[in-house]
Amino acid sequence: MRETTASEIERINVIILLVGSAVSIIVMRSFMHFFSFAVASSIMILNFRYLRRIIEGFFQGTVAAHAPSEERQPGEEARKVPAISKGELLVRLPLKFAILIALIVVILMWGHVNIPFFVIGLSTVFLSIVISQVVVAFSPEAGRKQNGT
Repeated sequence: MRETTASEIERINVIILLVGSAVSIIVMRSFMHFFSFAVASSIMILNFRYLRRIIEGFFQGTVAAHAPSEERQPGEEARKVPAISKGELLVRLPLKFAILIALIVVILMWGHVNIPFFVIGLSTVFLSIVISQVVVAFSPEAGRKQNGT
């Protein structure tokens, strides 16, 4: 059975950002709705990427920027993620979430955003995870696994 990777979730999340932003500007015809959705979705994409970096650094020490199936060009360097200790993990994760909450509060308090569209934008990572799992569940590989072939 094929597994979902963080790269696939990020790719789906960017697609949701683009499609959702286009739909919000076309349907609502208001820049504020578009802006609210796009800002919240962008915040969550960056949050997910930073969380991914923290987790990869903790579990793998140093990680190449390319997946094993991708080929690098000759002379192209692999991006290294610094190793993270347990102590750093215990500091970085709560700090990341505190900064995320503070940023959201600042935007809601002083930014001119439409709250429903902002909340929908904040849920794009969850939506991309659900979509990626549905794609995996309905892939031909999953059907063969269930049938025992």
